[in-house]
Order: sequence, then structure tokens, then C-alpha cells
Amino acid sequence: MAPVDPLKNTDWLSSRFKDSDIRVLDGTWFMPGTPDSFAKGVIPGAQFFDIDKVATPHPTLTHMLPNAERFEAAMDAMDIKPSDHVVCYDRRGVSTSPRLWWTFRMFGHQRVSVLNGGLPAWVKASFQIDETYSASSKREGSKYASSSALSGVISMMELVASLGDDLQIVDARPAGRFFGTTPEPRSGLRSGRIPGSINLPFVELVQDGSFLDVLELAEKTGLAGVDLSRPIITTCGSGVTAAGLAFVFHRLGAENVRVYDGSWSEWGASDAPIEV
Repeated sequence: MAPVDPLKNTDWLSSRFKDSDIRVLDGTWFMPGTPDSFAKGVIPGAQFFDIDKVATPHPTLTHMLPNAERFEAAMDAMDIKPSDHVVCYDRRGVSTSPRLWWTFRMFGHQRVSVLNGGLPAWVKASFQIDETYSASSKREGSKYASSSALSGVISMMELVASLGDDLQIVDARPAGRFFGTTPEPRSGLRSGRIPGSINLPFVELVQDGSFLDVLELAEKTGLAGVDLSRPIITTCGSGVTAAGLAFVFHRLGAENVRVYDGSWSEWGASDAPIEV
């Protein structure tokens, strides 16, 4: 089964979202305690994918990648099959939907895309909006079975052991947090960065809730000093925009990208070395 274009626009989805193999998922997530000021409503037929609920339980890291059993159970509950084309969106634009894309990719699901502009772009285009999420309508077929992952994760233990090995670590956090001049939004975390890392703020790759075009993405990636031909490890605050960087690098042709899932929520709370 050939992979699909990882980025789709609203016109494409509008013409296809009633097809039997299309599954639309809302992957909206935002920091607890922050106001929900994002676009309201639901794309017709969409279901909500809670990245904190469909996650490996952890006392402090709330949305670590689930194991295969937990992911497959979520897919069965939402009646998603490996052959379906999953389209991910969020109510902010493309803030957290790439994290959902990356999760599906980790379990070998090839037909998965991000809706560029998300719900705000859908609303702006005057397409239909529902008030509530769709209930799963069961189809006949076997249960979801994940296959081998197409990308990977790296643990803090592996990353600490590899420091000094000419790693290419790319941090998606804003510059102030990367350089340690702005406090971390999560309490109890040190300020700074993983030694030797590169800063490529995810917010600079997005304009008005949509990704910049490929040429602009390539330019910003190059100016940051990222070499797409070399292995890349992405990181951020809690693993969400790190997956967004993985999405961008995938679109630009990078073939060896791993996400540090614990990101600064784990590193900044530990005694691992930092730069400020």
C-alpha cells in the first residue's frame, strides 16, 4: 500500500470526507490551565482522539506514545482499519495534529494526512460544521493490527549515552525557552537546552494556522543548520511540536528522524546535562 500525501487542504477533504475509507480525527491538545480560545465546532463525521488518554500511563509525562495494545484498542473503538485514510486536524490549525500523524506512522499506518489549516481553515472556507463528534459506526472486518514502525523514538537514556557523538538534535521550542531566557511554562523544570542542540521553533514554520510552503520550510530548515541527509532527533516541551518537526522533515524528504518523546518535560526535570 503506497503512502499518501501527508498534507491535504480543505477542498480535498470536502470532496472526500464522506468516502467510506476516510476517517477524520480531531487531535486538539493544549496546555492544561490555559484558556480554550480556539475555533469551535466539529468537521462532520470527525471523532476526537485524546492524545493524553491514548497514551502510555506515566506519573508526570501525560501523552507518551502508547504501546501497540493500547493503540489498537483505540482504533477498534473508533472503527479505524489499517487500510483507512486517516485525516488529522486540530482546532488551532496545525498545532497538534502532526503529533497524531506521527502516532499513526509509528504503528505502520501509511494512509494518514494532516489537514492544512485545520478547523479554522475549514470554517473560513464556509464548509459545514457539526456541534458534536460523530459516534463510531461499526463496519465489518477484522480488528486493527499494527505493523512495524516507519519512524522511531529515542529515550532519555539513549540520548544521554549518545551526547558528544555528533548528534543532530533539533529543538522545536521558542527561542526564549531554548536559550533559557524565558521561564518554562511547566513548573519544576530547569531552563536551557540539551547540549549541542539546534533551535528551529515550530511556530516559525506556520503562518495563520497553516504550514509554510515547501520552499519556505526548506529555507528555514537550512538556515537553522539542519542537514536533512543526516539522522535527526527532534525534541520540544512535551513531544507534541517535536512530532510537528518530524512531519516537516518528512515532507522535505528526510528519511532518518526520531522523536525524543519525553522532551524537555523529562529532560528539564532530571539531572541530565544542559546548556544555557
